[in-house]
Amino acid sequence: MKAKFITMVLAIFVMSFGISFGQSITLDNVTGGMWHGQPDSIMAGSTYVFNIRITAVSTYSGITNGFRVYSDDGATWTTTVGDTTGTPSGSNFDLIWAINPYSITGADSDTVGFGGAALFGGGLPANFDAIAYTITVGPIPAGATHHGQTLCLDSSFYGSTGLWKWAGPEAFPTWDGPHCYTIVDSGSTDIVSGIDGLPHSFSLAQNYPNPFNPTTTIDYTLPVKSDVSLTIYNVTGQKVKEINEAQEAGFHSFEWDASTVASGVYFYKIVAGDFSETKKMMLLK
Repeated sequence: MKAKFITMVLAIFVMSFGISFGQSITLDNVTGGMWHGQPDSIMAGSTYVFNIRITAVSTYSGITNGFRVYSDDGATWTTTVGDTTGTPSGSNFDLIWAINPYSITGADSDTVGFGGAALFGGGLPANFDAIAYTITVGPIPAGATHHGQTLCLDSSFYGSTGLWKWAGPEAFPTWDGPHCYTIVDSGSTDIVSGIDGLPHSFSLAQNYPNPFNPTTTIDYTLPVKSDVSLTIYNVTGQKVKEINEAQEAGFHSFEWDASTVASGVYFYKIVAGDFSETKKMMLLK
């Protein structure tokens, strides 16, 4: 009965039409510890939180978004829990607000739906840009059982409504997934490294913690000895920190102390051989 009522209420709001631009849902970061800083490798025995960002230009009076956690090769986990960081919530969507787990068994596929409709609550505010949804998955069983298998997060239709949609005005937010991760048992090295214990490829991980104050760690991997340039820029493009040196193949970490610079967005870029990648981080004092 509750599911039918939610479906009916959301269907009313989905009939609102309008034009909007710049609406998106993205995976901002994953907390729980990546294996040796590898951005696509997670550890058996751990629990992970997928922190999902909403960016919206307009105000929206109705939302329906679902997320699916799955494994195509048989990995399992204990459960899946959906939550919010405060917005959206029942205060924004006062007519109806629900977080519905359609399957949380940790086998094959778990789906969690977020849905709401506003009457007087204001809905999703204009120019909203923050981590809004969290999907907690795990723990993944410890040991070698799932070593080398994958765990993925993707968008999903919201249960019986069959929608991935915002309303009032109508919008179909973009999604940057799917995102898939290789499960690694700490006693094995064959997935993220070769027999010699070295990484297979160049990589640059998201700094942690992020946001941070005043120190943060940047992890990166080098499959071969390389001339490495690691540079940190402010939003104007000014260099605030730079390292240029030859480094051996392996797993590397750099800790940046930002005590002497102002709060704000910073970018860090690595260049090693033909590999180049840039990521964003936030300093909050």
